[in-house]
Amino acid sequence: MSAIIPAYNRAALLDETLHSLMAQRVLPHEVIVVDDGSVEDIQSVSARFGDRVRYVRAENGGAPTARNLGASLASGDWLWFCDSDDLWHPEYLGRALGLVAAAPELGFIFDNFQLVRGGIWEAPTKFETAPEGFWQQIPGTATEGGRILIQPLYASLLRFQPVFHSTLLVSRRLFDSVGGYDARFGRLGSEDFEFVLRCAAHAPAAMIEDALVGIRRHRGNYSASQLRNLLGEIAILRHARVHHGAPAAAAASVIAEELHLRSRQALELAFAAGDYAQVLALALARTDMDPGMRLKVMLASWPRHLRRLAVGLAVHLAALRPRPAMRRAP
Repeated sequence: MSAIIPAYNRAALLDETLHSLMAQRVLPHEVIVVDDGSVEDIQSVSARFGDRVRYVRAENGGAPTARNLGASLASGDWLWFCDSDDLWHPEYLGRALGLVAAAPELGFIFDNFQLVRGGIWEAPTKFETAPEGFWQQIPGTATEGGRILIQPLYASLLRFQPVFHSTLLVSRRLFDSVGGYDARFGRLGSEDFEFVLRCAAHAPAAMIEDALVGIRRHRGNYSASQLRNLLGEIAILRHARVHHGAPAAAAASVIAEELHLRSRQALELAFAAGDYAQVLALALARTDMDPGMRLKVMLASWPRHLRRLAVGLAVHLAALRPRPAMRRAP
């Protein structure tokens, strides 16, 4: 088992992450930190752990490129892709490797997780936020430590994506088969989604239902911007529709639905953020818009002074609207 950590700055968080990794009851046989051209001193942080951590520095190319480099240097039959700011309960890796021992044919394993803010592991868990009936429609068999999933997850993950890095272990066999990460998505939000989809076209996989991973949220998170993530997902879904072959063809209607939904969400967020160029770019890909969306697109196309006047007038009219009278308690 090789743990691979792409690191770009966030040296203080990396130190906590490495301590969490080293606290595993079952340790990986190697840990590789790939410094993705950081300004901060990632080498010194890695050196605190002696020969337990191998440090490699590369030019800044984005997380997918750093992960691919780490994988090329790794000697393990399984690859554990850890983000540089996340945390694990001590039993996580032992539980995952128990599933590998029970089902050697597995291609990948993922775990439930909780968001961590200010040191607090927050409820609910990721799996608990799934749409109603999501897990029930995925066939699988319970085993000690988790659940073996016997059908590909590709179409399911288009609607709800619970497979995050730091929870993900991939067999070397599957990693090589799907071709690793695509560096073209390294600067996008949700960049790992494309790789996860290619893995999810294969079965069997396994999941751990206990939340043994903490995904930290902080100002430095690339994933902190909902709009950025949606734009990344839209780009990846468009790519998948063309390049993911049979799995994408079988899920063509789902991809179309998700593109429609996410582009609307992104347009609304872009308008709220005042990113009017992005509003217009998203509108170009839509052929059906309700009156509210059409109004937003029209306002986005106006010169700034006219747009400010229109928004100010709308706010003024809303303030003049009579409020409903409060009912007195009997």
